[in-house]
Amino acid sequence: MPNRPKYYWDACAWIALIKREPGRFELCRHVFDLAQRQEIELWTSAFTLAEVYKRKCDVKTDGIASEQDVQFEEFIMQDCVIVAQVDVDVGTAARRLLRTYPQIGKPQDAIHVATAIINNLDELHTFDRTDLLELNGVLDRLDGVKLKICPPPSPPPPEPKQAQTDLFNKDEIKDAGEERDDTRGTGSAG
Repeated sequence: MPNRPKYYWDACAWIALIKREPGRFELCRHVFDLAQRQEIELWTSAFTLAEVYKRKCDVKTDGIASEQDVQFEEFIMQDCVIVAQVDVDVGTAARRLLRTYPQIGKPQDAIHVATAIINNLDELHTFDRTDLLELNGVLDRLDGVKLKICPPPSPPPPEPKQAQTDLFNKDEIKDAGEERDDTRGTGSAG
């Protein structure tokens, strides 16, 4: 199988999916659908399991409600989600990132960034506008490629619906009409 894009979600993306946040849910649902179809790899940190408890992603967003815990756990434990562990390498890299890039601000955000960098992930998806998004294209992954930090991508526009007459080509319609004409008047009266 060819290399699939590797996307990382911080807690904000999971919260948007679970809470069906307007303007964000559609983006997250699209990426999650891609992961379920195995078109991408979707990564997150085991730390996210705790972080969604009460994470302010911006002024208007709180963590998930306790009634949504099981739903979240079912999402994150699916085979299409890769859960990275917070180990010594991630913790050390996170601390160093906080010292070098103080705008990261929060240890939990540094854990997300460190996890993406160490695992050479293509994109870190977040809605955190106050600190992480400004680091887009600034940080090097272990392989030397710049880490893209952005919101999840938009789904493609829906396919235009074809007109009813486009269901058959003109020859098929003509042939079907001729067949009907051939069968008329051949039956016996009864």
